Amino acid sequence: MSLSKKLQENLEFFNISTDEFTIFEWKPPRSYKSYMLDLNILKQNPVNDIFFHMDKGNLKIVHIRKDKLIYSAGANIELQFQLLEAFIVHVSELFHDTYAVDTILSYGNFDSSVFSGFKTHIEDSITGFDSLNLVKEIKVQCKVCNSILPLSVRRKLIEESESHPVPIVYNHKGHALLCFIDKNFSVRGEELVNITG
Repeated sequence: MSLSKKLQENLEFFNISTDEFTIFEWKPPRSYKSYMLDLNILKQNPVNDIFFHMDKGNLKIVHIRKDKLIYSAGANIELQFQLLEAFIVHVSELFHDTYAVDTILSYGNFDSSVFSGFKTHIEDSITGFDSLNLVKEIKVQCKVCNSILPLSVRRKLIEESESHPVPIVYNHKGHALLCFIDKNFSVRGEELVNITG
């Protein structure tokens, strides 16, 4: 299945917020759920430019704070965190290219309906995600399941890494694999790792 199709079928929401309020939210037409409580938990994290992940039952949430804005995406557990991260990076860049965000935020009491047209950009990004070439799917071997698994890897994570191979942890059905990915997106090894938290 294509990555665009996976996003179409599994993405539950995309949200752009400040610490005070949501300035833009997208949900698929099939969704009537609210994720405000989850988003309030995300806002408690003050760290900039680091992706954070949250598992919540049948929902995966990824968020990142970039200066005054918090970008978050939630999806069914079928999507991998790296795919959601790539989508957030793309949409955050698109958002800043489309709007003079800093100027708009400087007014303090602006109407968030200014951003309502961004819904089209989100939907275009979902349907055209494959053509953006932001994610590489790699096959890794799981010795626990005795199977080959698809691992979604954000291209920039590998391409912009200062050292290789890049370690990536893949949580899979109650266990975790540590995968080492080289600069050519080849797997240089997998290890079963213990989980704590």
